[in-house]
Amino acid sequence: MNALNVILAIGAILFSNLFAQEDLVTDRPDQTESAIVIKPGFFQLEAGWTFTQDDEAGTETETQEIPGTLLRIGLIDRVELRLGFSGYTSTETETGGVETSSNGAGDGEFGAKIYLWAEDGLMPETALLVGVSVPVGKTGISSEEWDPSFRFSFAHTLSESLSLGYNLGMAWESAQLQGGGDTTLSNFQYTAALGIGISDKLGAFVELFGDIPMSATGGASNSVDGGFTYLLLDNLQLDVASGFGISNTADDWFLGVGVSWRFPN
Repeated sequence: MNALNVILAIGAILFSNLFAQEDLVTDRPDQTESAIVIKPGFFQLEAGWTFTQDDEAGTETETQEIPGTLLRIGLIDRVELRLGFSGYTSTETETGGVETSSNGAGDGEFGAKIYLWAEDGLMPETALLVGVSVPVGKTGISSEEWDPSFRFSFAHTLSESLSLGYNLGMAWESAQLQGGGDTTLSNFQYTAALGIGISDKLGAFVELFGDIPMSATGGASNSVDGGFTYLLLDNLQLDVASGFGISNTADDWFLGVGVSWRFPN
């Protein structure tokens, strides 16, 4: 074999390893972000529709968001770029028989996921996610500020068909004051999800998640949810999820459906 053939053979091996097909792992429809990052040269688009209903102190609110979108881009080994958009928001509110409505675009988000280390015994697979909101939304929907957040994502393999993922982090959100000006409030965020592999294509999960105010006012917002994913193709997944609040400050219930697509396959 001459030198040219050797170079071509090595190049073919490196190329095949770079674009080797792996299982499709998404960050939806649950609230728990996976510890897996997108490989360099790949893109993954995850989008969906969400309906939320809440009745508090005689005011009933129904909110729809579409398309809540996340584009994940494999930059280099162990690092992915994340571009998000909360979607077009439509809110219907009824108080004492009087109905009002509002709608408009929400904010964007810019961030990254950094893979830290693989699972090793009791040590979970771990990644760090950092991000900042981009205030491009409509006034009244947008926070009007660049609000940062971070979270650590952990994952354990329990068996061939069971996995446990959980996130711990902080998020800051700006709010307008009644007398003018604004303030930035912080919340501790947590999630814990049990993933269940029903078959090669069908998966399910149950999850507990919530926000605990740090500098923000009010009580903790805690919810539970569950759902299913179906792998339609090797690079195309459909999902559905629904849940409800278990504390007064959480939404009464919510429902969402979505799709995730990795390209190239």
